Amino acid sequence: MLNSRIVPPVLCGFLFASAVVADSQYLSLTPTYIPSFIGFGVGSYPDYVGSDDNVVGAAPIARYSFGEQRYVALEVNYATLNLLEDRNWRLGPAGMWRFGRSDVKDNVVDKLPEIDGSLELGGFASFENVREDPRDRWSFGASFTHGVTGDNDGYTVAASFRRWMPVGQYSALGLSLATTYGSAQYMDTYFSIGRQGATDSGLAAFDADAGMRDVRAMVVFIQPLSRDWQIGGGFLYSRLLNDAADSPIVSKRGTRDQFAFGFGVTRAF
Repeated sequence: MLNSRIVPPVLCGFLFASAVVADSQYLSLTPTYIPSFIGFGVGSYPDYVGSDDNVVGAAPIARYSFGEQRYVALEVNYATLNLLEDRNWRLGPAGMWRFGRSDVKDNVVDKLPEIDGSLELGGFASFENVREDPRDRWSFGASFTHGVTGDNDGYTVAASFRRWMPVGQYSALGLSLATTYGSAQYMDTYFSIGRQGATDSGLAAFDADAGMRDVRAMVVFIQPLSRDWQIGGGFLYSRLLNDAADSPIVSKRGTRDQFAFGFGVTRAF
């Protein structure tokens, strides 16, 4: 059987690619139980949700495990605390720092009112089927976060299906599908254009309603280097939907097709 210190830490894998537009709810390919670890990722992701300009950045990844299944994890800007000692079920509080929109590359969108970052709090739940090989697993999960500070006082609900598969003796391939629903307040914050914004930018006024924001697919490949060190990379494609896609911020100045990729390294301890 594969040594559990080789593969599970790296399955946390390169969430920077999954954190497109600094939104870790986009996808999470983190496994259920792994030893404590720390790492970082570097990636390219859209300047803002709907942008056709990409920027490059780096972000931390960390987890501390206590008990058999419980853990506290930080995935870029998304934190979770699993309170259950259960092999298959995960449940607990979640929090996110959702970045705003300011000083973007697009000179027209940059004329719109700035959006301050916001702290969001909520929870998550998931079920995971773990087999003898820790690389061979599938899971389904959902999360809810609501803005409590900053400009966003709406909420989002994200759901994802994940599948990990062994590749060779030690490597692993992760696949994921996900979607996010945005409340009226959330969609209004990030996709609406008010009268003043329309005047300043020249874009048409637009009122975004609640609805499914997007669907996403991601691929991640993981390569252990030793018992403690792992490297890997991932690619994410997101398709904006409904009013997120119809907003002039996206339809006139950006694109509904969003791409991100990243590389990272982790070390177990």
